[in-house]
Amino acid sequence: MTVSRLGVNIIMEPLPRGMKNMRITIKDIAQRSGVSCSTVSRVLTNHPNVDPKTRERVKQVIDELGYRPSRIARGLVMGQINVVALIIGDIRNPFYAELTRAVKDILNKEGYMVVVSDSDYDPQKEEIYIRAAEEYGFAGIIMITAMETEALIQQLEKLRCPVVLLNRYLPSVETDVISVDNYLGGYLAAEHLIKLGHRNIAHLAGFKNSSATRDRLRGFIDAHVHYGIQLNQERIVYGNLQMEAGYKFAKEYLSQNEDITAVFCGNDLMALGLIEALYEEGKEIPRDISVIGYDDIDMASLARVKLTTIRQPQYEMGQTAAEVLIDRMKGKIGAPKRIIFTPKLIIRESTAEYKPGK
Repeated sequence: MTVSRLGVNIIMEPLPRGMKNMRITIKDIAQRSGVSCSTVSRVLTNHPNVDPKTRERVKQVIDELGYRPSRIARGLVMGQINVVALIIGDIRNPFYAELTRAVKDILNKEGYMVVVSDSDYDPQKEEIYIRAAEEYGFAGIIMITAMETEALIQQLEKLRCPVVLLNRYLPSVETDVISVDNYLGGYLAAEHLIKLGHRNIAHLAGFKNSSATRDRLRGFIDAHVHYGIQLNQERIVYGNLQMEAGYKFAKEYLSQNEDITAVFCGNDLMALGLIEALYEEGKEIPRDISVIGYDDIDMASLARVKLTTIRQPQYEMGQTAAEVLIDRMKGKIGAPKRIIFTPKLIIRESTAEYKPGK
């Protein structure tokens, strides 16, 4: 077959038997074009030092063979690939699912592939994923979970690719941070319960070495101070942000502390687990005990008792984190950004006014 392109007649031989089902390589293109592999590489990278007629001949062979260059292989040669690592704490948590969707929507539009890694809130896994991202030449990293450890801090300080912390921050690490005002969120939760007349309020918090947990706890404590209410420190218990933690808290802790009239949970999943256990114990929500969560995942409004909670603008946070990372990957320099969103109290059915002697 003879093909004419830009006045150049190119004689194309039929493909050898079986080649259509084989992975085409640069070597195959070079052999059929009658040029060296280095010339084919220069054509693929649009290098100017290629004769126009030779470039046309190589391009025609590429079209005829249906060759598609490997972005990963090319990226490894160049030292970086258009892949972003997204490290999350728990892939089962709907809160992370919405953040992940937002991050992928934005990055995919810009030609980046997103690799999602589930750390199970394990600092060692976080360190492994970061190390892998750097070794494979990933373009950037977004961490939705960042457990504050000395090893992680040292690792992030040495990274050569940009990193954005989403819904977390590390005080000693200078990097871009996208988060919600977790201090205000904790304050709003406690204030809501206090204004309903509750005085014996427990807090089922998240992980101790999480900035989000610490900030929500500070807000929770300061609301008590502001309203002149004595807070029993034994009422602060730490959980793993999963439903089972809330379930266990209700079965083991609340059953032994029946004077508690309200609970602020560090996320919606623990709140939902707590409510389930309370119903098993014959309790009514909110008649016997008020419960407030944090995040406002879809399940919060679909539970048997619609959950009062603190809403985070999940999609907007993920979108902003991706946009900031894209700027950094494109070489935009400047002081680290700290973008803080405002949480909102969403009042539903799981909280009510405290009535003595109920």
